[in-house]
Amino acid sequence: MAIAITLSEYLSKNNVKYELVKHKHTAASLDSSKSAHIPSSHMSKPVVLVNKSGEHIMAIVSAGNRLSLPRLNDITGQEYNLVSEQKLGELFPDCDRGAIPAIGEAYQMKMLVDDSLLATEHVYIEAGDHNHLIKMPHKQYVNMLDKTPHGDISGKRIGISRSARRYQRDWRL
Repeated sequence: MAIAITLSEYLSKNNVKYELVKHKHTAASLDSSKSAHIPSSHMSKPVVLVNKSGEHIMAIVSAGNRLSLPRLNDITGQEYNLVSEQKLGELFPDCDRGAIPAIGEAYQMKMLVDDSLLATEHVYIEAGDHNHLIKMPHKQYVNMLDKTPHGDISGKRIGISRSARRYQRDWRL
């Protein structure tokens, strides 16, 4: 699978122009950005959350940042927590585990996007598997998210990934 069916249908229906970028198999968004040789600030990372009422929201930050849950909760006025891995499988049945596309609308899910992703030349999104990304021009991404709320929801920067550290150690880089 190069692109999740639900995502492909959503992009087609909304006339979204994109490029499919192939990269070596990775397990995390930060690793995908490194594998595809793109800045982590251009790689979107979805974090799926749930509130006490059972409503889901997809928070989207860059792969190089953690989500600031306190900031997100302040912006939304609700208390959200992380969704379980099992629930993610139910919400995104056509995606590989850990390769969720950062387009919640394709899966009828509310979204909140970090402001930093609205200022990049291109945005990269997991395509639903661990070997492909969707590359979208800034204008296309912003137009697609026209009515999507956004704010400063990024937390601390993430350092080098475990697999990259292991790679450096093994190859003495």
